[in-house]
Amino acid sequence: MRKTADVVVIGGGNAGTSTAYHLTKLGVKNVVVVEQMYTPFGGSGRCAAMFRQQFATETNLAMAKLSTDEYAHLEEELGLEPGELEISYCGYLLPAYNEENEKQLKSNVQAQRDFGFDSYYLDPQGCKEVSPYMDISEILGGSYCTGEGCLNPMKLALSYKHAAERNGAEFNNYTKVIGFDIEGGKIKGVKTDKGDIATNCVINAAGEWGKFIGRMAGVTIPLEPEKHQIVVTEPLEYIKAPMLYSLYKYETYIIQVKHGGFLMGWSDADVRAGIIDFTPEWKFLENLSWRVAKQVPALKNVRIIRHWAGQYGNLPDHGVLVGGVPEVEGFYLSLGATKATMFAAGLGTLAAEAALGVTPSLPLDNYTIDRFAKGNLIFDKALL
Repeated sequence: MRKTADVVVIGGGNAGTSTAYHLTKLGVKNVVVVEQMYTPFGGSGRCAAMFRQQFATETNLAMAKLSTDEYAHLEEELGLEPGELEISYCGYLLPAYNEENEKQLKSNVQAQRDFGFDSYYLDPQGCKEVSPYMDISEILGGSYCTGEGCLNPMKLALSYKHAAERNGAEFNNYTKVIGFDIEGGKIKGVKTDKGDIATNCVINAAGEWGKFIGRMAGVTIPLEPEKHQIVVTEPLEYIKAPMLYSLYKYETYIIQVKHGGFLMGWSDADVRAGIIDFTPEWKFLENLSWRVAKQVPALKNVRIIRHWAGQYGNLPDHGVLVGGVPEVEGFYLSLGATKATMFAAGLGTLAAEAALGVTPSLPLDNYTIDRFAKGNLIFDKALL
């Protein structure tokens, strides 16, 4: 492990590997990444692997555009074979169950179209045409966007990692951060269980562990780990269709992946926050099953073949955290807070720019941590 670094990135998920890559892309040669397990271990390796453009605020729309624009040419940029990241533009479909939902989705679609995204509001029959397996008996319509979809989150992280390594970055897996060397309110080094690294710049991209990494540096980050669980069914005949995302009623997502299985999850309102736990629970299966069967009756008797738990690192306004902190000079954040995979490209770009002090690709005000102290929280009505 190198003893000195221009920048140390903590975390080997999609936010961390993207940040490392974008630092090297901007010319930084001596980048060191520290990851407590493997790449990608935490939320990035256990997520639903989707990327979105259907948001309701300019803050999230801008980050979505920055990210999806990069994904559109990322395989070529990283020297990958076409299709290697397994990107599929299947889209999202968000159903409306009442007039209030319908009004909100139509407003969202207008904002998305104004931003240049290919979004539409569909009537029930239109929803059925793009998503043949869904039950439309209780919906008034839904919003649909063609520029979003899914990718392979493991390959994304590994591809960013390998590209960063080719540019000179060093990755240290199975290495834990145990503290920081801070003098006069400035970062001077990172302490790990494998030795110390002298540096004047640290980027915390530790996802659900971000709060605890911040605490070691005396930085309070209002991020709480939240357990989320996902299942995959046995394979069925593949029908390309959008992710069915029940934002307003069932709080589930349902998507058929290319091998034919249906990947499904539920945002449990009673999920325990504040602890990191990767243990799947039987109760989740019961609660998920009836929600899925109501929306896609054909899945009622399909077998579940895999069930796992992952973690979000959520924030009070469900936004992201990028940029410096007021408490410690040289300590920066690259925390996706539930969106580290879908926003990986944008997070990495902005975090690298912030750390190097170059003009950012987007104004940082709505992404930095000081928005909480200032009360500038922006809630997106296209998020749970």
